[in-house]
This record gives sequence, structure tokens and C-alpha cells, in this order.
Amino acid sequence: MSENGERRRLFFRLGLFAHRRRWWVVTAWLLIFAAALPLLGKLSDRLSQGGFEVPGSQSARALELSREFRGRHDITSTLVVWSETGTVQDPEFVALFQDVRTALLAGPGVAEVTDPYVLPEQEAARYFSQDGKVLTAEVGLTDNQDQALRHAEELNEIVAEASGGSTDVRALLTGDAPFYAAFTEITTHDLERAERIAFPLSLLILVLAFGSLVAAGLPLGLALLSLVVTFGAISLIAATTTVSIFTQNIASMIGIGVGIDYSLFLLTRFREELRAGRQNGDAVAAAMATSGKAVFVSALTVVVSLSGILLVDIAAIRSMGLGAMVAVAVACAAALTLLPALLSSLGPRVDKWAIFRRKRAEAGYGGGWWHRWATAVMRRPWTALILTAAIVMTLAFPALHLRLGSSGPDIFPEDATPRVAAEVTAEAFGEGQVSPVVVFLESDDAVELSAVAAMTEAISADPEVTRVVSLATVLPPEVPPGQEAAFLDSPQGRPLAAMFLADGGRMSQLTVVTKSGPQTEANQAFVERLRDRLETIVPEGTEAMVGGSPALNVDINREMESSIVPVVAMVLILSFLLLLLFFRSLLLPLKAIIMNGASVAVAYGLLVFVFQDGHFQELLGFNTAGHIEVFIPLFLFS
Repeated sequence: MSENGERRRLFFRLGLFAHRRRWWVVTAWLLIFAAALPLLGKLSDRLSQGGFEVPGSQSARALELSREFRGRHDITSTLVVWSETGTVQDPEFVALFQDVRTALLAGPGVAEVTDPYVLPEQEAARYFSQDGKVLTAEVGLTDNQDQALRHAEELNEIVAEASGGSTDVRALLTGDAPFYAAFTEITTHDLERAERIAFPLSLLILVLAFGSLVAAGLPLGLALLSLVVTFGAISLIAATTTVSIFTQNIASMIGIGVGIDYSLFLLTRFREELRAGRQNGDAVAAAMATSGKAVFVSALTVVVSLSGILLVDIAAIRSMGLGAMVAVAVACAAALTLLPALLSSLGPRVDKWAIFRRKRAEAGYGGGWWHRWATAVMRRPWTALILTAAIVMTLAFPALHLRLGSSGPDIFPEDATPRVAAEVTAEAFGEGQVSPVVVFLESDDAVELSAVAAMTEAISADPEVTRVVSLATVLPPEVPPGQEAAFLDSPQGRPLAAMFLADGGRMSQLTVVTKSGPQTEANQAFVERLRDRLETIVPEGTEAMVGGSPALNVDINREMESSIVPVVAMVLILSFLLLLLFFRSLLLPLKAIIMNGASVAVAYGLLVFVFQDGHFQELLGFNTAGHIEVFIPLFLFS
């Protein structure tokens, strides 16, 4: 292209603008940086630890119905008290439980703590283990999902302090809130540790690549500045809508990666232009006309790909995708405006503070290891293609047995509080004691006790079920047949009626305790069976909703799995059209999509090989769950 033609190009002119108005550009970014700083202090408080509900699902509808029942709370935890030597009736055991219960009732967000010692015998039996050594009690919370996770650690401390004086009796909290709070804390800590390791390694690699501290520091510095601005923008978004706490980590990882990547494109080309004899302004403009356009197309393609995540109807997942989009957009904007301005100011000084002098190619852009590698590949393209395809297929092969799922307490270290409490409860009652399946019945007329009894019997017949607690199972045996309604209307029966009936008797609930925990495949298969079974046994005019943590996990998995096809289709179509617009070729966009698909397949294969199959888990320090978290494949693809 002629010089005059080059100068008419948009990105060339943008480079010239950044050169001629470099101090304006730098000042503008400093003002943006300064405006973002106060927002960072509010970010942690604004981020949500919840947001995983699935609107319109059975579990969401069941949650709404649960609010009609007295003593039923949106969020519950489980207090587990046990003794290796004594029993639940020992005075020391009873005293410690009452102390812990009293302390919890004064804790944040706690509305109620079940006291099995004052319940009717039929109802109390489900809280005591058969060997008489373990007691569980429901801790009803007034919190929403986000608040419950925020208060979980404080409640753990309250339990530890109230039970700390005993050596024979122990008390711990388990359930969804303690589990996900611990999961969030460990995940956030590990990601922060990874970032602390990644930064020095990135600097070392950049120094080795450029041989200069200034050249190596520019991409890192620009990535950090972009990250601050990104977090400020996320803080503004989080002030008005649900943004997951994981959004910060996702934005950090992606923002640092693309920020360094985009800077490398421009910085490398700028240095080549300087070596070719161009002046600062012309070198910046030429770098922008070539690498600048590549950065813009790359960033736009990534943002379009990430936009597919917005099709998932789960607020927390959508917020992670949105945060990643913001990170890429800010990194791109900084690379196309601030970086050219800084390069123009530095000029040849970009190579200042050289650690060592790298050998430079003598002629134009030729020479060097990568040039020789590209030349060798082009000499034998079919050989390279066959070898590459063989490597890709080998690495991608494990993805054929990819299993999606949700992790349970067994992914924690063996001494982690949620895991210890869950294991004690599972051994004494079955894993479903902590997070049971709950069935809510809503009828046009009063719910028939005979229908509840029939459903209780049908559900109990499933091999996954340990027991079912319903109005039919808690009525005292001395109540004569046909007198149940009269008993429930009596002073003795009204407490039971309040727990199991609502809306004038038109609603009822059944609690199903299972052998497996809420995150297991067996439990999720049971929820699917139960929903299908209820459609055939629920009386006409009655609607059944299956809720609880196990049902929520099933609905989340369903939403994620049902989103795969539309997300993949949207990403592929939009990416193809975007690349078609810029390249004006059918073959190049198609090749780019095939290459991207191959790299994603390899990523899936390695993910399964390491994290699902458990290879190198001792070396890398993790416990395999035997599956991949359900949301990861979509993020990797996007």
C-alpha cells in the first residue's frame, strides 16, 4: 500500500492522534484511573455471593411456595452436634446444645434453631441418630442467598466459641451456606495466589522476550491500570444489579491476559518500525495501522464470543460473562489509545534499562527462530498438518468422557468444617439429611391426607430414599382413622398443621431425606425420577413442585446444558460474520473458527485428563470430584 493510502487508514490516523495529543491522552487515562480508585473500596461490599437461582424453574417456584409455611425459611443451615463417648441424652450433651442454640439465635440473620428436645416424639425422631450419638437441628435464616454466605463465617465462629469448652461433645455447622461460603473463600484465595505467582513469571517472560525492563514493564503496567478501571466499572454495575463475587476473579484473569497480549502486538511492531528507521510518530502510526487493527478485531471477536454467556438465565453466570466483556473492552481501549501515547513519549527509550542485548535480524522483518519455524512449516505443510492433527486429537481424546456436575464437601481438605460436619451427618443419617429434597403440593381445594399418604408411600419406595417426613408420618398413631382433620384443628395438632399445611390447608409439604448428597449424580437422578413420578400420582387439581438444594442443582445443570447449543450457535455465527466483515473472505473466517474449535477441544481434553480423571492431583494439590463444574465448558468455549 502507498504511503498516502496508509495514512488514510483509520488506525493509522488514530496512531497519529495519539502521538500528536499524547499528553491529552495520558491525562484522560489518569483522570479515569483516579475516578475508578474510590469505586474499588466499594467493590467487595457490592459483589454478591449468591445469584445462582434459576428463574421460572421448579426449584424457584418451590422456594416461593415454601414461604407460606410457618417455620420454613428460604435458606437453612444444619447444626450438627455429636459425641464419640456419650449420647444425646447426657446432661453435658444437652447443655452444650442449648448453649450453642442460644448463641446462634443471637447471631446475624438467624430466625430459628430447631430444638428436638421439645418436639413431639414422632417429629423429634428425625433429628436424633439411631445410635443416639448425633443430633442435627435446622438453623432457619432470614437472609437471602447472598447474605447467608456473608454471615456463614461469623456463625461458624459463634458455634466454635459456644462449644469450645467441651472435649467430649463437638458442634459444627454444615449446609449450603457454610459449604458455598467455604468454597468461595478457598477459590478466591487460590485465584489470588495464582495471580501473585503469575505476575512475576509474566515479568520474567517479558524481560526474556524484550531484554529490557522498560519494554517488559509496559504491558504489565498497562494491564494493571486496565484492571483498576475494569474493577471500577464492575463496581458501578454491581451497585444496580447482581454481580457474582467470582466476576472479579474472572475479569482479573482475562483482563491481565488480554492486556498483556494486546500490548505485545503493538510494542513488538513499534520496535520493529523504529529499527527500520521511522521516527516516533510514524512508528506509532504504522504499528497502529497493522497491529492496532489486529488488536481491535481480536478484542471485538472476544467480546462477541463472551456475549453468548448472556443467554444463560442465571444472574451470577451472566455477571461473570459481563465482567469479562468489560475487562476485554477496557484492555483494548487502553492498548489503542494510552499505549501509543506512551510509546510516542518513550521512543527509542522503550529499550532502556536493558538486561541483555538480543540478537536482531539483519534484514527487515526476516530472520529469527520464529521466522525459521514458519519457513520450515511452509516447506512441508502436509507433514505439519498431519502431525498437528495427531497431537490435537490425542490431547482432545479425554474430552469424549467429559462429565458435568456440581462439587460437594468432599472437594475440601479433610479437616475443613463443612466436610467434617457433612461426613458425620452422612454416616449417622444419610447424606441427604443436610440438604433434603422438599416436595410442595398446591391444590385447588384442601389437600387430602390420603393423597399425602399415597405420595409418601410411593416416594419411600425409591431405593435412593432414606425416609419421607410428611403430615402422614408425623401424626400420632393414636389418632383414629377419619379423625385426622379434627386432631389437626385441636390445640395438640395445630403445631403440626402449621408445619405441614398452609393457605387454609390447600398447600402441604413433604421432606425427602436421601442416601446421597445434593451434588451427587445419584441424587440428581432421583430428583429427575421424582418429578416424572409425581406427574403420574398427583391427584387432579393438585400441582407438585420439587425444591430444595438437590432440585436447584438439577435446574442449574439443566439451564447450563440447555444453553450450550444456542450459545455455541450464537458465538460461531457472530464470530464468522465479524471476521467476514474484516477479512472479506469466506475461507479465512472458516479457518479461524476451525482453529479455535481445535484449541477448545484440546483445552477440554486436558481439563478432563487432569481435573476429572485426577492425574497430577497430588503434584498440583487438589482433590478431584470426578467431574467438571457445569459452567466451565461454556466459559472455555466463549
